[in-house]
Amino acid sequence: METISVLSVPQLLEKAAKENPHKEAVYDLRRRITYGDLHKEVHRLASALVSLGIKQGDRVGVCLPNWLETVQLFFAIAKIGAIAVPFNPKYRQHEVEHIMKNSGMKVVFICEELAKNTDLDLIQAKVGKVITVRFTKAGIDSFEQLIARSPEQPLPAVELDSYRDLFCILYTSGTTGSPKGVMITHRSVVQSGIAIANSLKCNANDVFLICTPIFHIFGMACNLMSAVYSQAKMVLQERYSPKEALQLIEREKVTIHHAVPAMFKMELNILNFQLFDLSSLRAGITGADVCPLDTVKAIREKMGMVLCISFGTTETGAVTITPFEATEDRIFETVGKVLEGNEVKIVNDRREVLPPGQIGEIACRGFGVMKGYYNMPKQTAEVLDQDGWYYTGDLGVMDEHGYIKFVGRKKELIIRGGYNIYPKEIENVLQQHPSVLASAVIGLPDPVLGESVYAVIQPKEGVHVTETEILEFLRPLLADYKLPNKVVFVPQFPITASGKIQKGKLKDMLKVFEHREG
Repeated sequence: METISVLSVPQLLEKAAKENPHKEAVYDLRRRITYGDLHKEVHRLASALVSLGIKQGDRVGVCLPNWLETVQLFFAIAKIGAIAVPFNPKYRQHEVEHIMKNSGMKVVFICEELAKNTDLDLIQAKVGKVITVRFTKAGIDSFEQLIARSPEQPLPAVELDSYRDLFCILYTSGTTGSPKGVMITHRSVVQSGIAIANSLKCNANDVFLICTPIFHIFGMACNLMSAVYSQAKMVLQERYSPKEALQLIEREKVTIHHAVPAMFKMELNILNFQLFDLSSLRAGITGADVCPLDTVKAIREKMGMVLCISFGTTETGAVTITPFEATEDRIFETVGKVLEGNEVKIVNDRREVLPPGQIGEIACRGFGVMKGYYNMPKQTAEVLDQDGWYYTGDLGVMDEHGYIKFVGRKKELIIRGGYNIYPKEIENVLQQHPSVLASAVIGLPDPVLGESVYAVIQPKEGVHVTETEILEFLRPLLADYKLPNKVVFVPQFPITASGKIQKGKLKDMLKVFEHREG
């Protein structure tokens, strides 16, 4: 494994193309392409990037959904030693400008969705070169034009150090302040992909459904890189739709399905779910957020697949996973054990290691940990120490066998009347209520108790439920001090591209609600 794990991103594709050139690599619902042809087209695109003056170390923006062109760009940028800067097409002007300024990108590839959300003339003035993909705009070169006018040429010799050289800079969703650019090495995404593939026993016969955005670490490392390492087929879903996901699983005989909990839950709630043929499904992982117990059970029983639970962050890549043969209690209650090549410790506020069974901050060190935040040394030093330990801000507890239980975000801890309240504990209980589709628990300032507890609930479609019903349901299951002061109902939650509820935005909404109520 160690020999493979030091491969760079372009070497990973070269290996697949050499060993399995005629195997179908990507189907993006528009076009199918083999590993051999993908490798050739990546070389041609890399040549076109060189014609634009892009060289090793330059940053190249990629603002596209899950398209074949996105995959090609990731590998082509890496092939010439440049650094990809992927970001969400849903971002607005101020977010895009921050990423462009902070990264210093020289060119950016964009889709029409971004063009509708931003001022293209301003973007072009700031970056210098904008390339449109799958749409045209007067005065701006398109992807097709770039390829057509760039004759294939020998590429400059580039030596990549997978341990040190950056594959990409991924910007965090910016729930607190401006997004931070996470510097991710080739080794990080490649070895994360390998670790996941090995854990799920993946091979070239597998078919991956990639429905999570590949501009996010989960889609990029755990899906894309994992599939290329396995030399498997990838089915790319441009815009997530639960019904389409089930149709694709049936039609393309998908075997590997990674998704965030919210996606799995939406699929299970599709009308006539039982009529879809999901018999090809073999395995998958869920992560990015806690998966409710009833959802985990339903996925394993109704979708007929081995679901493994994983933990990781943009700054760390994949850190833990529940073993493929793990007993159900481990899958239902933990995020697994540390992956080979990583280390995890649970620490107190002084960053001292805690014994098994005690709740503390999860810290990790290993192949996936970022080099730091781009051009942000102060913010880097706050979370990354000199020994390479990254302090996640997540709370967890490790048992004597090395299994880790995720408790919640350190910043989300609610202290009411001197008692520590972990929102995830209440959320896990709320998810057991038959009328609850999704929930979030938030702490708001309270003049007497320090903080008050708000439970925010998105009911299932067409279902009516009241605050009294929710509180009566919770009362026998939670200690009195953990019971919410208020239950608020919302039609839907603000979520990130990875499917996480944006609790910062939710807290702002609650403050407005509280002000009106007051």
